[in-house]
Amino acid sequence: MGGKQVRAWQQICFCLALLVYFPGCSAIDDLARQREVRDALARGDRLMASSDFEGSLKAFETVAKIARDQAPADAAWYKMGLIYLHPRNPKRDRHQAIGSFSQVFSGFPESLWTEQARIWIAVLNEAEESTRDLARSKETIETSRQEAESIRQALEKSKLEVEKSRQEIERTRQILEKSRQVDIEIEEKRRVRGR
Repeated sequence: MGGKQVRAWQQICFCLALLVYFPGCSAIDDLARQREVRDALARGDRLMASSDFEGSLKAFETVAKIARDQAPADAAWYKMGLIYLHPRNPKRDRHQAIGSFSQVFSGFPESLWTEQARIWIAVLNEAEESTRDLARSKETIETSRQEAESIRQALEKSKLEVEKSRQEIERTRQILEKSRQVDIEIEEKRRVRGR
C-alpha cells in the first residue's frame, strides 16, 4: 500500500509541477511579447525620426498586430496616421491617415490618443472640404472667364458692326450731300435758264 501512496504523491507533484510550469510559460511568453512590442514601438519611432517611413510603418504594424486590442496598439495606430500625413513621406495618403486615426478612437475609446485622433480626423475632413470648395471655385472662375471671353468677343464683334454702320452712315451722308449739291446745281441751272 505504501507504494500506491508514493505513486499518488508523485502524480500529484507532477500535476502541480505542470500547473506551475505552464502558467510560468505563459508569463514568459507575455514578457517576451511585451519586450517585442516595446522594441518595435521604439524602432518605429527611430525610423520615423530618420524619415524611413516604410520601415517605421512596418514596425508600428507589428506593434498593432501583436498588441491587438491592448495598449500600445493605440499609439501604433496613431503614429501610423502621422506617418501617412508626414510632409516628407512620398507615399503620403490622407485617406489612410483617417483610417489609422479611426482605428484609435473606435478600438480604444479610453486611450490618451483618442482625442488627438478625433482632432486630426476633423482637421483632415475640413481640409478635404476646403479642397472641394477650392475646386468648385476654380470651376466657377473658369466658367466666368469663358463667359467674359465670349462677352469680349461679342463686344468686339459689336464694335466692328458699329464701325461698319458708322462708315455706312458716313457714306450715306456723303451721298446725300452730293445729292443735295446736285439738286442745288440743277435748281441753279433752272433759274439761269428761266431768265
